[in-house]
Amino acid sequence: MNEQLIHSKITSMEIDVLRAVKQRTLEKFTEGPSVERARLFFLLLPYFDGKHWSGEIEASAKTVSIVYAALHAHDQVKENASATKKQQLTVLAGDFYSGIYYQMLANLNNITMIQRLATAIIKVSEKKASFHDGLDRTTAELDRSVQQIETELLATFYNFYGFDHYTPLATLMLSYIRYKDELECLQGGSETRIIRSLNETLQHPLHTERWLLEKLDNLHDQISLTINSYNFNYDLKNFMLHQITPHQHRAEQLTREG
Repeated sequence: MNEQLIHSKITSMEIDVLRAVKQRTLEKFTEGPSVERARLFFLLLPYFDGKHWSGEIEASAKTVSIVYAALHAHDQVKENASATKKQQLTVLAGDFYSGIYYQMLANLNNITMIQRLATAIIKVSEKKASFHDGLDRTTAELDRSVQQIETELLATFYNFYGFDHYTPLATLMLSYIRYKDELECLQGGSETRIIRSLNETLQHPLHTERWLLEKLDNLHDQISLTINSYNFNYDLKNFMLHQITPHQHRAEQLTREG
C-alpha cells in the first residue's frame, strides 16, 4: 500500500469519526474533537499490514478514536479556571463524546470489549490524575506514565483482536510524538502537566529541554531498530519513519549545549 493510499484511508476514518461526533454548538464554543492522524494510523496499522480487517474491527477502531477525543476534551479544562461558557461546554463535549463511544460499543453488542476498554479508560485517567498529586517522581516513573497514557487504549484494542505484536512499536512511536510535542511546547514558552513534572524533577527548564532532546534521540534509535524487526513492506516502513516520526533533534541538541 503506497503513501497516497495510506493517507486516503486515514482521512476516510478521520471524516467518519468527526461526522460521528459532530455537534454544532460544541464546535462553535470549544476546540472541537481531537482526532490525531498518528493515532488513526496505528489503529489502522493491522489493515495497512494486510491483516484480517472486518467491519467490526474498523468500527471498534473508530470507537477507540472517539474515546481519545473524549479524554482530550476533558484535558482542555484548565486548572483553577473560572467556569466560563467555553469551560462548561468543554466538559460537556467530553461527556458527549463519551456517550457516543459507549453507544457505538453497545451497537456492536460486544460486552467484553466494553469491559476492557472501560478498564483502560480508568487506567489512563488515573495516570493523568497522578500528575496533579504533588508527589515526587523519577523521570523513569514519569516516562512509564506517559507510555500508558499514550498507548493503553490502543494496546487494549490490539490485544482484543490479536494484534499484540504491534504494541512495542506503537509504544515507541506514540511516546516519541508526545515528547516531540512537549519539546515544542517548552521551547514555545508553554507549560503542560508533563513539562511541569519534569521541571520539578530536574530542577530547571534547561535540564528538562536536554532530557527531552536526549529522550527523542534514544526513542528514534529504538524505533529504527524495532521497525526492522517487522516484515513491513517498503512503503509502510518509509511512511512510519518519514511521516509519523521524522527526526532532527541531534543537531538541535548540539546548538544548545551552552
